[in-house]
Amino acid sequence: MQRDENELARWQLAAGLAVFALLTGFGFVYFGYYLSLLFQGLLNHSAAVTLNKGAFYCFGAALIGCMLVYFGIRKLQGKTVSASQNKTASLIFFGGLASAIILPQLIHYPTASYLQASGYSECELQSRQWLHDKVMVFTITAEHCVELAVADCAEDPSLQKCKLLPQFRQSRH
Repeated sequence: MQRDENELARWQLAAGLAVFALLTGFGFVYFGYYLSLLFQGLLNHSAAVTLNKGAFYCFGAALIGCMLVYFGIRKLQGKTVSASQNKTASLIFFGGLASAIILPQLIHYPTASYLQASGYSECELQSRQWLHDKVMVFTITAEHCVELAVADCAEDPSLQKCKLLPQFRQSRH
């Protein structure tokens, strides 16, 4: 059997597949952790509730990763892809892509509205954003927001948010 010069060796395919499997597993674990943290905060009426939009982006990416891992395993086994499997893969791909685009917005706005209607406000000191990835921390009181930030700054005073707190500003002598 002649191998195409652009085709990966089995060990290269297996190594790449292992990386995709690890990233996919991480995406599901990350999503599950932050989803449980959100539900726990909502159901227990916690003093602070965290909503991590990035976790929902990871869920969509993990769905696509599952598809890639599945077809990578089939390739390692030397099995062909049927037309129905190809159609299913397309549905999974577009479902994962739609989840990555729609699910974070679908969760963010209703959750934020519900929390704000319940008396919570977004704690800017604890919330952070990088591009579209946004982690929002809602607290029941402004004092609790400051308490959380002070606790973080006590552990690591070099954090950017610590410069906003008077007790952590460095004096310039």
